[in-house]
Amino acid sequence: MPPAAQNYDLIVIGAGPGGVAAADTAALLGKRVAVVERNPAVGGAAVNTGTIPSKTLRETALAIAGVKSRALFGVDVSVRREAKVEDLLRHERLVTASEAHQMRTLLDRYGVMVYRGTGRFLDPNTVRVAHSVPPGGYTDLRADKIIVAIGSIPVRPAVFPFSHSRVHDSDELLYITSIPRSMAVVGAGVIGSEYACMFAALGVRVHLIDGRDVLLPFLDADLSDALKVAMERQGIVFWWKDQVETCRAPRAGEIELKLKSGHEMTVDHVLVCAGRREVGVRVSFRWTSTSARRCPTSTRWAT
Repeated sequence: MPPAAQNYDLIVIGAGPGGVAAADTAALLGKRVAVVERNPAVGGAAVNTGTIPSKTLRETALAIAGVKSRALFGVDVSVRREAKVEDLLRHERLVTASEAHQMRTLLDRYGVMVYRGTGRFLDPNTVRVAHSVPPGGYTDLRADKIIVAIGSIPVRPAVFPFSHSRVHDSDELLYITSIPRSMAVVGAGVIGSEYACMFAALGVRVHLIDGRDVLLPFLDADLSDALKVAMERQGIVFWWKDQVETCRAPRAGEIELKLKSGHEMTVDHVLVCAGRREVGVRVSFRWTSTSARRCPTSTRWAT
């Protein structure tokens, strides 16, 4: 006989910033709250793979670029070719761990129960958590209210072989083991532009490819133009109104990209920043339906 479901006032699926904030707020209001998270640490992409890691790398790159520009007498400030990204992100690991620890500490302080595993709905009020670590098994949770806060993941266009060790999306980029000599960044949005500037500051030859003809079009035109000029001064080469048609990534040697314009280039690494998409929730209850990309909700964001 399966164990009885654990009863809560609120279940939150996903322990990113949104899920943790919802859980903390409900707990402060006196509710019994459970959080379901499949990753070892809370914090989601913002803490573990996105915002905090990228900003730490940005600060490191800017510091290196600032010191290089001063040409201090008798001081070698060049980036060693054998330097590891791990060397640059040692501080980032500490910051990330500290932020995740702080979020988890607040959850524990407010009495929120955190269940590690993957959740699925058994019915509109019951979530089964399949535990991914020993001893395994599952735990059933039941609540009147359930919040789904599972975040987003990078878009991975089929043209790129992401199984290759030198073809990356923005989440896994921080796991590369050395600074490349050259890199193609596909997508000149906020994430792509940020990483392009970082690696250019580290001495990497950067190609930035985008299907549009304006950098960050949501900016005022003069700001966009000024940013483009500053990036070009860093050595970044823009490929406007173009797209990658083929990506040939051999086990050894440089990666070959062919653009729709007919231009070809070879680079050490490819970073694809094609935006992010919702993780997606498979819903099979009779009380709702799903479209290709969205789950219909009420004006109160309830399914």
